[in-house]
Amino acid sequence: MASDPGLGRLQLGLAGAGNVAVCMVVGYGLALLLHAGAQGTVVFMLLSSVVAMIGTNALVDHRIRANAITAAYFPLAMGAGITAGTLLAPSQPASLVGFVVVMFLAVWMRRFGLGYFFYGFMLWNGYFFASFLKTTLPALPAMLVAIIVATAVVLLLSCTVFRRHPRRTLAAVFRSMSARQRGLARACIALLEADPGSPGADRASLAIFRARARATEAALMSDGWAAHAPALPEGWTASTLRARLLELQLGLDRLTLGTRRLAATDAAPAIRAAAVEALGALATPNPARAREAAPALPELASAAPLSVQAAAADLHRGISIVTSVPNRPVLSRTVQENEPQFVPAAGLVLGQLPGIPSVASEVDPRGAAWNPLTRLQFATRQAVQVAVAGTLAILVGSLISGQRYYWAVIAAFVSFAGTGTRFDTTRKSLLRVAGTLGGLVAGVVVARLTNGNLFAALAVIVASIFCGNYLMRISYAYMIFFLTIMLSELYALLGQFSDELLLLRLDETAAGAAVGIAVALLVTPVSTRDTIKVVQGSVLAAVADLLGTLHDRALDPASVSANAVDERVIAADNQLRRLVLVGEPLTRYQIWENRPRAIRRRLTLVANIVATARSLSDAASRLRQPDVELAAEIGKVADLARTAAGATGDGAAPAAVPVLAGEPLDPSARAITQNLPTQAHAALDRLQALLREIT
Repeated sequence: MASDPGLGRLQLGLAGAGNVAVCMVVGYGLALLLHAGAQGTVVFMLLSSVVAMIGTNALVDHRIRANAITAAYFPLAMGAGITAGTLLAPSQPASLVGFVVVMFLAVWMRRFGLGYFFYGFMLWNGYFFASFLKTTLPALPAMLVAIIVATAVVLLLSCTVFRRHPRRTLAAVFRSMSARQRGLARACIALLEADPGSPGADRASLAIFRARARATEAALMSDGWAAHAPALPEGWTASTLRARLLELQLGLDRLTLGTRRLAATDAAPAIRAAAVEALGALATPNPARAREAAPALPELASAAPLSVQAAAADLHRGISIVTSVPNRPVLSRTVQENEPQFVPAAGLVLGQLPGIPSVASEVDPRGAAWNPLTRLQFATRQAVQVAVAGTLAILVGSLISGQRYYWAVIAAFVSFAGTGTRFDTTRKSLLRVAGTLGGLVAGVVVARLTNGNLFAALAVIVASIFCGNYLMRISYAYMIFFLTIMLSELYALLGQFSDELLLLRLDETAAGAAVGIAVALLVTPVSTRDTIKVVQGSVLAAVADLLGTLHDRALDPASVSANAVDERVIAADNQLRRLVLVGEPLTRYQIWENRPRAIRRRLTLVANIVATARSLSDAASRLRQPDVELAAEIGKVADLARTAAGATGDGAAPAAVPVLAGEPLDPSARAITQNLPTQAHAALDRLQALLREIT
C-alpha cells in the first residue's frame, strides 16, 4: 500500500493483462472471420496486443470523453506508420531512411501534448511492423481493420472494467499516506536506537529523508486528485482537503525534527525509551496509543537540558498533530461542487505525479556556446537525439545481424522515452540490458517448461504483462525482465525459439543501449547536476514567494486568506518533490558517481528550508493583528531567499551543513512557548541560517 499510492500500479498491471488477453482473443476471432490464414492470425494477434499495451497506458483518465478523444486517433497514427512502412518496404535503403524519419517524428510530436507521446509510439510501432513483416498493399486494409477493432475493445474496457474511479483512488492514496506515515515512524525509531555517528545512524537518517519525501509525494497526489469533485470527502472542499494535508505535513516535520534533535543529544535512557514507545505506537495501524503516550515525553524532559526539552516538545507536538488529522476521512458517493478557482500544485499525468522529463525540459543542455541544437525545444532536441541514435543503431546492429538489427534500434529508441537527463538515459539503458540478461535466463527455463502447452504459454504471456506493468515504476529492469520472458514464449509459439536467437537479442540490445548512452552524453546532453541546480533555485524561489505572502499577511491579516498561504506552501512542497525526484538517484553510489553523501546533504538542507518555511507559515497564518516588526523580519529573509534562488555555483554540496539543521540560532529562541510571534521569530532565525548555508 505504501509503495503504490492510489493503487495505480496494481490497476495498470491488471488493465494491461486484461486488455492484452481480450484483444488477443478478439484478434484471433477476427482473423478467423476474415480467413487470414496462419500467418495472418499471428499478425492480427500481435497487432491487437500492441494496441492493447499502448492503450492501457494512454487511456487511464476517469473521464470517458477524454479517453474516447485520445483513442480516436490510435488507428490514424498506427495506420500512418503501417502505410508508410508498407510503401517503403520493397526498397531496403528507403525503408531504413524511413525508419529514422519515423523515429524523429515519433519523438518530435510529443511537443503537442501527452496524447502525442502515445501517438508517436503508435506511429513507430506501425512502421516497425510493416517493415519487419514485409506487409503488402493487399494485406493493408485487413490490418487497419484489426487496429480499429483492437482500439474499440481497449476503449470499452478502459471505460468500464478498468475505469479509474476518483473516489476510490483518493481513498487508496489516503491509505498509502497512513502506511508511509508508519514507515516514517519506524525509520525514526531506528535512528533513536542507533549509536550516534555509526553507519546504522547514517542509514536510518537516509531512511527518514526518503520516508519523509514519500509522504510528501502522497500528499501532493491527494492534492492533485482533489481537483476532481467526485473524489472529495463528504462535506469537504478541495481547499479544506489541502489544509488538512498541510497540517499533516507540519506534524510530520515536527516528528522528523524532534527525532533528529533527540538522537543528537545525551538524553536520559528513560526519555529515549518513551520516545521509542510513542513512535512504536504511531507505527501501528491504530495510532491512538501514540496520542496517549506522547504527553509523557515533555514531562520526563522537564528537568533535562533545553535541547532535550525542545526535542521532546517537537515529538509531542508532531504526534499530536499526526494523530488528530483525519487522513482517512469518510468519502462521499455523491458528486459535489468543487471550487472553480482551485488549481492543484502538481497536475497529475495519467493519474501520477509528473516525472523527470517535466523537470529536465526546463534546463538548458551543455554546449550552448557552439551547438545551435541546444536552442531547440526539449522535444525537438530529443527527436534529434533519437534520429542520430537510430541511425547509429541501424549501422551497428546490422554489423551484428543483418536480419535482427531492429532490436538495437528498439533499445536506442526507448532510451529516450520518459527520460530527461543524460544520467537518466544512461541508467535506463543499463537497466534494459540487465533486464534483458535476466529475462533471457528465465525465458529459456519457462519456454522449455511450457513447450507444447498453448494455454500455459498464453498464461505466462498474460502474467508477464501484468508483472511488467505493475513493477515498471519501481524499476525499468523489471519490466524488461518480464517483457523478455513474454518474447521467449512468443518465439516458442511461432516455432522460432532458440538459445542462439535470445543471445543475439542480448547482443543487439547491448549495442543499442550503448548507442543511446553515447548519444545522450554527446548530443545536446542535459546534465543532472545542472538540473539539480535549476530545480534547487525553483525551490528557493517558491520559498521566497511564500515569504512574500506571509509578509503581506503579517502587515494586514485580513488581506491574505489562509487558502492563499496554503497554495504557496504546497507549491514549495511540489518544487521540493521535483528536486528529490531528479537528485535522489545520485544519493546512491554509482559507477560514475562517488559523492552521494554530498548530494544527500544538499537535498536534506533544502528539505529543511521548506519544512522551516512551513513552520513559519503555520505561526504567521494564525496572526489576527498586524505585526509590523515581524513583517519586516520576514521581508529580510524573503530577500535572502531570492538571493539564494538566483545564486550560481559549481553544483557542489555546501561546505558544511548544521548537524541539527533547523535548530534555532539564538538560545533564547529555544524556549518552549505558545506565543505566536516568538514561534515565528524562532522559525525565521532557523530559516535565515539555512538560507545562508545553502548560499
